[in-house]
Order: sequence, then C-alpha cells, then structure tokens
Amino acid sequence: MKNRISQCYIVIILCIFFSCKSHKTIDAYANETYQKGELNGNILVVKNDTILYEKSFGIAHPETKEPLTSKHRFAIGSIYKEFPALAVMQLYEKGKLKLDDHISNYLKGLPSWTSSISIQQLFKYTSGLPRISWEHYVENKMTVTDELLMNDLKKIKELVFEPGSDYLYSNYNPLLLIHIVERVSGQSFEDYVIQNIFKPAKMGNSYFAKEYPWKNNMLPAFAFGEDNTIDAFRHKGTKFLMLFTAKDLYQYLNHLHSYQLLSKESIKLLSEREGSQSPLGRLEWDNDNLKVHHHHGEQGNYESVIRYYPEEELYIIILKNQKFENVSDMADEIKNIIN
Repeated sequence: MKNRISQCYIVIILCIFFSCKSHKTIDAYANETYQKGELNGNILVVKNDTILYEKSFGIAHPETKEPLTSKHRFAIGSIYKEFPALAVMQLYEKGKLKLDDHISNYLKGLPSWTSSISIQQLFKYTSGLPRISWEHYVENKMTVTDELLMNDLKKIKELVFEPGSDYLYSNYNPLLLIHIVERVSGQSFEDYVIQNIFKPAKMGNSYFAKEYPWKNNMLPAFAFGEDNTIDAFRHKGTKFLMLFTAKDLYQYLNHLHSYQLLSKESIKLLSEREGSQSPLGRLEWDNDNLKVHHHHGEQGNYESVIRYYPEEELYIIILKNQKFENVSDMADEIKNIIN
C-alpha cells in the first residue's frame, strides 16, 4: 500500500513539474484555452464528413461586443496564397500556360527582371523578389491598393538573388500570380476564383471584400489586439481581401483533396518546397500518399490554421481574430485528444 501511495505521489509531482494535462474532450480543452484568455475565434473539427466539434469563442468586434458565431467570416493571412496558386495550376491543366514560362510573357510594364523569373519560381519563392514593406505602409498610415503594390514593384531595379538560386518568402510572388490569372483568363481574379473554386467547392459563405477596415460586409470578424484596438492596416481594392467561414474552408479542403479542383499530380507539384513552405503550406508525402496538409496564416491579429489528415479523414480548422500565436499548438492538442 505504501509503495502504491508513493508511486501516486511521484506521478502527481511529475505532472506538476512537466505541466502535463489530460484533456478528455475537445470542448474541455477549448474552454480552458478560452478561460486563459488565449482564444477568440472559431473551431471546426470534421471526421469522415461528420462534424465532431464546432464552436465559437469570444467576440467579432471589440466595441460592439458582438458574439462570434459559426457564420462569421475571417481573413486567413498567408493561407490565401493557395488560391492564386490553385488558379494558375487550373490554367496550366487546361494548357493555357506553361510553368517554365517567364512571367514577362504575361506581365507588361514591369522591369526587365520579369524575363528571368518563371511561374514555377513564383510558386517556390525562388524568384528573388524582396518582401513587401507592410510595416512601412502601416507606420505611415498608408492605404494599401493594388496600384501602390504594383508601383512599388516597378521601382525594384535588382532582385535579391538570381532566380532559382535561393529562397525568400515574399507576398509579391502570389500577387504576380494573381495578375497572371487575370491576364490569361481574361477575368478579374475575384470572378475567376468564384467561378472556378468557390462555386465548385460549394463555398457559398465566403467572399471578396473591397476594403479594410471592413465596411458593408456580411458578418466580418474584426481583428483586434489585447488593448481592444482594431488592427491599424488599411486596404482598398487589393485583390486578395478574402473572408472565409470555417465550414467553407473545410469544403475547400475536401474538394481539393478529393481531386475535384486539381489533379493529384498538380497538387504534388504545388506542394514542392525549396524553403519552409510551398503555396499550399506544408504537405508531407509518403511516396504517393499524402500524410498531412498543414497551413498556418497570419495577418495583423488574424491567425489561422488548416489541417487535413487523409488516413483519418480528419480536418481541423481554427480561425482567430485575436492573435496569441498558438493555433498550431491548439491543432496539435486537438489531434492528440481525438487519438
């Protein structure tokens, strides 16, 4: 008996020392995270086409205190870059462009370096294009427009490195992919994506916004900091202002990985990485079998993560409008609870 008591004490001490916790349910874990002040957003977990868990925590606006619901839409940060890449690959599958084409074939009015960069290098962030100066725009209270971004791009005289020789994550890459989609398809990027991705994937509750801060939009979740101040960045007319519900992102992933939007060969090609991530984030393959699709995104105080585990037909989607830099850890913990 004394030995058993001693063993119990040892286990308790070890748990305290290593801060180990056992969450029996997703809801217990999510509520604990919310009570700690580290969750303001929506969680959706789907397995075998059945919703295991769906819940909203916190508010959609720091001033009105409007409660979040599953119908609220979120910006998803760099996860948006899946959509221009997907659109270009759809055009490639239709034979309307080649991936080793130089972007000068499609984009006019930019410096001569366009003749040395291929579409494939835009995918892989090996183009040599520098990072966009988001901080400069915010600090100077500048409204970011498509024209501003393209004009700043025209001022670049030299690339950071020779295309194909290194890796640098820059949002100029998906921006140029968007313009290539428009040039090749003859449509606005918004119209192309709605017609060729949103509608086929049954994403009926996501849309393109016209400006930020959001105005006259359907149920947007506003991003705000710990001081309850709405994010300071300003956008108007930028082509990547998209707002998503968690269910629509599930619909997107489900249609993508059942090869209704792209072939497996095209998805594998898009998942190739020269650095930390591809246009689809991080996809891990075991020969021809996909093991996981993971993508994390940030934009101001928006923070999101999407996960897909094919072997379990498991989807984990977390969308936040207040950033705590913990969405990937939360997805890991939810996966552990389910297992």
